[in-house]
Amino acid sequence: MTGSTGSRSREDIVRAALACANEQGWESTSLQAVRLRARVSNGSLFHHFPNREALAGAVVAAGLSDHQSVLAAELRATTDAHRGVTQVVIRHLQWMQDNRSLARLFLTTPATMLRSALDPAAVAENQTFFQDVASWLRKNGWSGSPDLALMLALWVGPAQEYARHGLESAPERLDAAADYLATGAWRALHPLLNDPEDQ
Repeated sequence: MTGSTGSRSREDIVRAALACANEQGWESTSLQAVRLRARVSNGSLFHHFPNREALAGAVVAAGLSDHQSVLAAELRATTDAHRGVTQVVIRHLQWMQDNRSLARLFLTTPATMLRSALDPAAVAENQTFFQDVASWLRKNGWSGSPDLALMLALWVGPAQEYARHGLESAPERLDAAADYLATGAWRALHPLLNDPEDQ
C-alpha cells in the first residue's frame, strides 16, 4: 500500500512538472510551483526528487516517452514507406507545436546532458524505440547503410532544425511547414528504401 501511494505521488509530481514546463517553460518553473500543483508535501517532493536536476531528468524522460510513443504509433499504423516517412515528420512537428516549452527543453539541452538525465528504465525505453525504428526501416528496404544515425538525420534533421529556430522566435505554428518538410524527408530517404510504386 505504501509503495503504491509513493508511486502515485511520484507520478503526480512528474505530471505537475510537465504541466508547469508546458505552460511557462522549464526555466521559469520552480520546485515550489510543482509541489503546489501536485498537492504534495515538501517531504514527499524531496523524497522523490532531491534536487531540481533530478526532477528535470524525470520531466525529460516522461516527455521523451510521450514523443516517441506518438512517432512509434505512426510507424505501427502503416507498412507503406512513403506514408510512414512523411507522417513521422508531420507528427513530430505537431507534437513540438503542442508541447512547445517541453520541446524547447529537449532542443536546447546538450545530448550528453539529456542522456545523463535519464534513469535506466528510460534509457531502455529509448533504446527499444530506436530498435523499432530500425526494424521498420529494414522492412521497407533499408540495407543498414548508411547507419541509423544518418538515416534519422536525413529523416527528421531538417524538421528538428526548423523547430529549433521556430521555438525560439517564430510565433507561427511549427506544423505549418510540415508538408514541405515531410516531402523533403521522403525525397532524401526514398532512394534508400523500397517503394511499392517503383515495383
